[in-house]
Amino acid sequence: MCLRYRKNIMVQKQNKILSKAIWPGQKRTFDIDFFEMLQPQRRVCEDSRYKSGVYYSEKCNRNIQYESGLELNFILFLEQAPKVRFYWEQPCMVPYWRGKIKDTYTPDFAIYLVTGEIIMVEIKDLPGMTDHRVQTKMQGLIKFCAEKDFGILLTDGKNTIDKLLKIKCNKTLEKSILRVLKENNCILKTECREITKACEATQNELLKVILKNDLRYRASKSIIRPVNRNTVFRHVFINKRPYEALNANPYSTLFKSGTEK
Repeated sequence: MCLRYRKNIMVQKQNKILSKAIWPGQKRTFDIDFFEMLQPQRRVCEDSRYKSGVYYSEKCNRNIQYESGLELNFILFLEQAPKVRFYWEQPCMVPYWRGKIKDTYTPDFAIYLVTGEIIMVEIKDLPGMTDHRVQTKMQGLIKFCAEKDFGILLTDGKNTIDKLLKIKCNKTLEKSILRVLKENNCILKTECREITKACEATQNELLKVILKNDLRYRASKSIIRPVNRNTVFRHVFINKRPYEALNANPYSTLFKSGTEK
């Protein structure tokens, strides 16, 4: 009885994470019976500095590449999730605009559910979800998934950005951050740590301030600047508004056609 209860709890948690997927377009089902042919579009580079490698998937009948401990944990989650029929890593190349430069990036996973829907997954910790560079790539993924009728899941395997949105804002920290930005236009790692400590704030409270005030954050170096211009990401992930509700004109230069240079 105890084991059955624990299994039910685990299934509920798995279903909860998958239910956090956002659908920027229509929610459509696909018939796929050739999953053996679905191979990664980019090889993962094994690096001794990170937890990277391969894991043999019983569900996919092949080795699955991973680049971090978070990705490995997510693979283990997918192996056990009853709603997941199969999945594959580095599934496609997604175009996006990095300023005026057109670039591509590869999502971490694609999931094919037993109900026929496809979800593109990006694995990031909470600071990574707040990083303006990640959000820029996600804007490309939003457009891609809207056109393909795929879902999007931005998660660390347990949480989504909603965890930060639900945190109560630390007003003392917020005032301090905004005051220093007004004076210096930039907060570097050491100063960021000192301000957070002086306000007796947590890292998640800092991330909450960044999201609330739409600040430009680089997680790897803990640098904060004013004005994060990832408007589409904010519209969909933060404000929870439909992608189709965006006025096309303001973003016509953001999502250029493939023929434009």
